[in-house]
Amino acid sequence: MSPVDALMWRGDADRRLRGTISMLEIYDRLPDQRRFMAAHEWASRMAPRFRQRVIDSPFGTGTPSWSIDPEFDLHYHVRRIRLAGDGSMRELLTVCEQLAMTALDPTRPPWEATLIEGLPEGKAAYFLKAHHALTDGLGAIIGLAQLHSTSREPSPNKPQPPNPNPKNVSALDVLGRQLVEELQRLPRRAEMTAKGVWALSNPRRALRETLRYGRSVPRVAGLVSPPGSPLLARRSVSWRFSAFEVPLADLKAAAKASRASVNDVYVAGLIGGFRLYHEKLHVSVDTIPVAIPISVRRPDDAKGGNRIAVGRLAAPLNIDDPFERVLTIREQVRVARTEPAVDLFNTLGAVLAWLPGQVIAQFSGTTAGNDLQASNVPGIPWETYVAGAKVERMFPFGPLPGCAVMATMISHNGIGCIGINQDAASITEPELFADCLVDGFNEVLALAADDGSDVVPGMLTRVV
Repeated sequence: MSPVDALMWRGDADRRLRGTISMLEIYDRLPDQRRFMAAHEWASRMAPRFRQRVIDSPFGTGTPSWSIDPEFDLHYHVRRIRLAGDGSMRELLTVCEQLAMTALDPTRPPWEATLIEGLPEGKAAYFLKAHHALTDGLGAIIGLAQLHSTSREPSPNKPQPPNPNPKNVSALDVLGRQLVEELQRLPRRAEMTAKGVWALSNPRRALRETLRYGRSVPRVAGLVSPPGSPLLARRSVSWRFSAFEVPLADLKAAAKASRASVNDVYVAGLIGGFRLYHEKLHVSVDTIPVAIPISVRRPDDAKGGNRIAVGRLAAPLNIDDPFERVLTIREQVRVARTEPAVDLFNTLGAVLAWLPGQVIAQFSGTTAGNDLQASNVPGIPWETYVAGAKVERMFPFGPLPGCAVMATMISHNGIGCIGINQDAASITEPELFADCLVDGFNEVLALAADDGSDVVPGMLTRVV
């Protein structure tokens, strides 16, 4: 397990920081049960991380190990339920909230999948939850793609990977591996020390770079972020989900009109919703602290694990003009991506991982100062199927690591699917908040009509 993954795993010592990521897919029909189970069996062989459990050291410190579960039981990990009520999207999301808030079994591979029947018109849903230590958002999409097919019909010629052989790994084995890794790090640390000594030959440059990095650390660590909004100050362990969708072409049109990226427009739309929510409840706030993940994943990286850094924004709630708001977000994101200490927690992870879980939870608690965390992950840009069922939508839901709201967007076959996970104690008027998100987003989407073209502005809609 990488040091960053270890920090996420140990963060569960504080229930408020539980790192469960989820994906909700809507199918046009109920998948064939035999093919559905076979698809999971095959996918878990193609991506063996989903057959691995976490083995920790005797002291619960250092980086744990991943090991093939000798008692891997697909029957445990893949479930099937039926909605008991009207089958509405609201009922479905309520069930998914409850599934997501239920802790994963730490003695098994940390994921569970649930096929949900009882939706209108014979449709079905699929809810996958996994611990964030297993993978980041992009890695989850890469892994989930193993479960999907490009046609309804079976693919008889696909590769058949062997069943991974389990290997018994004990807590003492993990401790031995940790000690070996620490010894292997000594040459690297000596190299860094030598570079530091060499830098003294150019003390002015060394001092300049050290000062730049030193000034960057508090910003990346969230120590100089703006204070959180008093309207969103409360925190609990209760999660509430809502889902939205927007045509990806409309997001791109608004981005082109404002000379920004799709991600800039997405974040500015969310901030517009927060601005309206505060306005409706008569609370005046200039800025709120926002965190965004910055992917450092390379094409040759393994599918599992986390390859992310953190960017910090002081998101403006005092800017009425959506164009100015987009440009302000664009500049802040640019600065966040170029912070000298942007990879701080990946750099310090090997040291922090030796701390006990409760102490690590305090470091993870720096996210508790954020009113919003916003993530945007590239999805699957073509039609996909699972065991004969077409995937109509896929809505992602991130964890709430102490923040008030976690917003995640995945693009799927031309649609931006947005999943909102909000703390029930932070957002006390959920229906009003949802309406404000729609209106705030649509303010930004309307920029597509301001560039002199014949583009008709798109709309964000709530899925209910």
